Amino acid sequence: MNRLLLVAACFLAALVVNAETPIATHQATRKLGATKATQSQSVSHFCLNAAGDLVVCDDSDDIVRVITPRDQLKAAWKMPFEPHAIVARDDGGYVVTGPAVVALLGPDGKIFKQVELPVSAKYARSPGIAVIKDDIFVCARAGTSFSIFRFNRQLGDCKEIVRGLRGCCGCQDIGTDGKELYVVENARHHVIRFDRDGNKLGEFGKRDPESLEGYGGCCEPKNICFGPGGVIYTSESNNFRVKRWSADGKCTLVALVRPLSVGCVQVAIAVNKDGSELYFMDRVGGAIHVLNGPALGK
Repeated sequence: MNRLLLVAACFLAALVVNAETPIATHQATRKLGATKATQSQSVSHFCLNAAGDLVVCDDSDDIVRVITPRDQLKAAWKMPFEPHAIVARDDGGYVVTGPAVVALLGPDGKIFKQVELPVSAKYARSPGIAVIKDDIFVCARAGTSFSIFRFNRQLGDCKEIVRGLRGCCGCQDIGTDGKELYVVENARHHVIRFDRDGNKLGEFGKRDPESLEGYGGCCEPKNICFGPGGVIYTSESNNFRVKRWSADGKCTLVALVRPLSVGCVQVAIAVNKDGSELYFMDRVGGAIHVLNGPALGK
């Protein structure tokens, strides 16, 4: 009798847990970087270009690869430094960062301008980059914390606009919805919004490993990207979750990527134009996971 009661109690508990556990909207379907031509030794960052191809930084081989969503290699560009982060520009070119350096690339991957960042090259890491109209923003380690520097479109007129940001293990991502700058301050478990001059506009997120809206681990979230209509996506490396935040603050579990090697590392993300396809970076595995689900609004 007692055994039957125990089994029944466990069954009911499981039902409660399953009812409270959110179900991810997107599921893993394939992996990019699975061929000899497209594989990276270590993926440090990536972005999507206007054609929908993935532009992937390999900071072990100092190469930037352009890969189609079907894992075909379109181009491979050798860099004169470790590529840390990359973003596409509206002219078809790119901005890429490295150790205490930032460079402009043409659509063919050739560097036509390169400048040094005003930080020490020793232990330098530049993990975040964003473009808003004619402004280029770079996040770089400055001593024991991170700073954000703003440049003009030609990498001139450098100005430090934010300082003292806390990021763990060289991770400090930034992104934009096209109007404001978003900074993922993972050591404080939140995302901060700034204007172009570094004035704080707001923030969201908190340390709370139990709730969907909160973040656990020592330093989450790690990365950010934006989808259709300016919705926000954040990713975590301690549990490989991707969350989507609507304009009214509603949080949805979009993806749970398994299995990956746990670590305090960048897990850059991107979504396609309708939100039906999500890309999740596996830094340790040197690959990018593709997850599919319903388009936004479907």
